[in-house]
Amino acid sequence: MKTRQLLSALGFGLVLAGTASAAPYTRVLPASTINFSATQMGVTMPGHFAKFNARVAFDPANVAADKLAIDVDAASADAGSSQTSALVVGADWLDAAHHPQAGFVATRFTAAGPGRWWVDGTFSVKGRSAPLRVLAVAHPSGADLALDADFKLQRLQWALGSGAWADTSVVGAEIPVHVHLLLAR
Repeated sequence: MKTRQLLSALGFGLVLAGTASAAPYTRVLPASTINFSATQMGVTMPGHFAKFNARVAFDPANVAADKLAIDVDAASADAGSSQTSALVVGADWLDAAHHPQAGFVATRFTAAGPGRWWVDGTFSVKGRSAPLRVLAVAHPSGADLALDADFKLQRLQWALGSGAWADTSVVGAEIPVHVHLLLAR
């Protein structure tokens, strides 16, 4: 496994070397996804957002100029069934009727090793905003670039799952989120 990681890092280093004078990645391709999951009574329940808009200017060789903003349509949450999706977009969870968008706006990118960047910014959901730091990993995907980030939201901090759903023995306290942006120039 270590040989594979080393080859991947070396290959990515070559990609970065070739992008030093290239234009930044500014197009977010349709294959991009935002997935989430929750654990209810020990069972993982996956979901995703069907609609979101991401604006990006990402140049691995010039992180000081990098920009990223993601707006998520809260009502587009798909939690696997119409009943569960209705609960997720309802008042106890995302409250999409009163807070139609969730989002993240990056304020700073910091190199964290080959193909890795810390991305600091402000995360907003359900009318609350707070700083959030995520580790983004970039890797080539054909002629494009994939930028992936995984993080866990402490759902009670964001009032996700209020009322009867606030009990973390019923629904776990953490909501893992995976963002996969496929970028092109």
